[in-house]
Amino acid sequence: MKHLLPIVITMLLAAFSASARDCHDRRPPRSPYFVADNKVFFEGHGIEGASASSFEILRDGYAKDAWSVYFCGEKIADASSSSFRSLGYGYAKDSWKVYYNGVGLDGASPDSFKVLSDWYAKDTWAVYYDGMKIDGASPDSFKVLKHGYAKDTWSTYYYGRKID
Repeated sequence: MKHLLPIVITMLLAAFSASARDCHDRRPPRSPYFVADNKVFFEGHGIEGASASSFEILRDGYAKDAWSVYFCGEKIADASSSSFRSLGYGYAKDSWKVYYNGVGLDGASPDSFKVLSDWYAKDTWAVYYDGMKIDGASPDSFKVLKHGYAKDTWSTYYYGRKID
């Protein structure tokens, strides 16, 4: 029984982590966006002002039309539709800003921003996990390992938290 406790705790943490993500992880595999009769819908509710003729469903809850960008059916203010792209793991960017689950990441550089894996990402100046900056992590040497672990020259991280 004593040996099963770490396994049970790990499974519970993984289940909680998966359920805590935003709409793009809770939804079924089909897209919650739908275009019909010159209207755009998200989970059964109309999206006011969305252009059905230019509407494009991206991934991770993102979509765009010729003028606007949306996350989970809500318009993202000031996002540039022409340069917007979804990067995976909830991250996205346009020419001016980086986003995580539809919210801008302050200070992140769209020019150098790249998604690594397992919700880790980095730009020239910082490393991020699950949309949060990891204080003190070195982007130059940062590597994602597996099972939530990552490292840089000085430290090891587990799900974005420094552990050594």
